[in-house]
Amino acid sequence: MKLNIHTLMHPSIQKLAYEIIYQKSHKQLQNTDNEKILGMLIFYETLRKWLKIDNIYIKKVDILKESYLLNHLDKYLIITNIIKCYNILADVHKILPQSYLQHIDFDSVNNIFDYNERLQEYKIIIFEKFLKNYTIIELINYLHKNNKINLNHVKIICITSNSNILKYIAQKYPQLNIYTIKII
Repeated sequence: MKLNIHTLMHPSIQKLAYEIIYQKSHKQLQNTDNEKILGMLIFYETLRKWLKIDNIYIKKVDILKESYLLNHLDKYLIITNIIKCYNILADVHKILPQSYLQHIDFDSVNNIFDYNERLQEYKIIIFEKFLKNYTIIELINYLHKNNKINLNHVKIICITSNSNILKYIAQKYPQLNIYTIKII
């Protein structure tokens, strides 16, 4: 079985991502507005099939009020390097109000986090701007083996991803879903 790689092809996402990748490769100052907008668009595209919205109708004496609420039983854990990704994640709580952030440094090999709550209750999103090192494999191993996480409840989101890392993940965890804009 092959890895489920979803390339986000929306023109707005592609344009914003290109600007961010270009600025990063040329060591230019990042436009924080572009990163915030890109974050909202990426998370919307990635999670639109995962989110469940309930319609609620409130009947009053002379009017009917309609409201939309996210399923309050769904909880989301976003595992990311908050220091590097804070601009992209700045407005994600608008899409995922029941989300929690967990910091992890993907550059450090010995930095697997210890989360006290039961991880099986969460839908897990691993977000890395530029997926370029193999530490992600250690994190997936930790989640799958130590916490018995169902990998169907895990999504990996990144702007760019390294093809060698994707091949390695595909060999080990073909059931994972990875959302990326560009494969390098």
